[in-house]
Amino acid sequence: MPYHLADASAFTHQFLDGPYARIPKELGCAFTASFLVSPLVSIIDKAIVQEIAGVGQLMATMGTAAKEMVVKPKTFFNGLSFRLTFIVYFGTYAVANLSEAALDYYKVKQEETRKFYKVGSASIANVGLLAWRDSVFAREFSGSGQKVPAKTPFRTIAFFAIRDTATMAATFYFAPKACEYLVLEHDVNRHLAEISTSLSIPVLSQFITAPIHIHAIDYYNRPDATSAERMIRMKEEMGKVCFARGLRILPAFGIGSYSNNKFRELSIRQPNEELLLTRRITRRLTQLNDRIKGRRTAQQQTK
Repeated sequence: MPYHLADASAFTHQFLDGPYARIPKELGCAFTASFLVSPLVSIIDKAIVQEIAGVGQLMATMGTAAKEMVVKPKTFFNGLSFRLTFIVYFGTYAVANLSEAALDYYKVKQEETRKFYKVGSASIANVGLLAWRDSVFAREFSGSGQKVPAKTPFRTIAFFAIRDTATMAATFYFAPKACEYLVLEHDVNRHLAEISTSLSIPVLSQFITAPIHIHAIDYYNRPDATSAERMIRMKEEMGKVCFARGLRILPAFGIGSYSNNKFRELSIRQPNEELLLTRRITRRLTQLNDRIKGRRTAQQQTK
């Protein structure tokens, strides 16, 4: 999966830059990819919290935030939900990129070893940062006048961590396994199998993680609710939360992972330097210059 965060092969890119040149580029790629992903993810995740807390309707809240992003971009990008979400994905992509750079520096070639360290470190970063961010989201965006805890309960944070661990397992373990099954047992095109499983398996996993997410937010807002009351809330919110959390998979694990790796391909030196952005720009400018010269030559010949 060359554009998947789980790809750890030493032969996908074979980057040539040394650590001092490569590390700033790796961080820059993580920064740019996170900036692309964070607006949509922050809108969806904030809307989910407010939906479960009963302080806003999912689609209405998403529409309001999307409008603010367009009409008042300064307010939106300075907002807490965007800033915290950006930190989550910048941290995740940066850890993944830097861990791969370290593996290249120490010349670790065995793919399973590389995947263990890269995926493990990125998963720990993602799970930890999301649990922290969502504990802040629960405090800041659940306010509806009811008395809520000033400090996020450990049970809520633990359920956030369990939720994201399950999503990571679906993304980095079950999706590649499903891909191999489709290729080997049903002769499906590998590229098609990679794309379909890397998106569909994490989306399907939301049917397992959505109840965990609902319970975590509901417990924060109603710590004294009975089991029957929690089941009623879960039934009410299950469909909408599954839809919204499935929707966020596309930017988080599709656009983000793809753009992060694509930016790396464009900026970090490798054997095929024609892939570098600087080479592509130079080539385009040369072609444009040749066309201009050709037109001038043709005009002079017609005179």
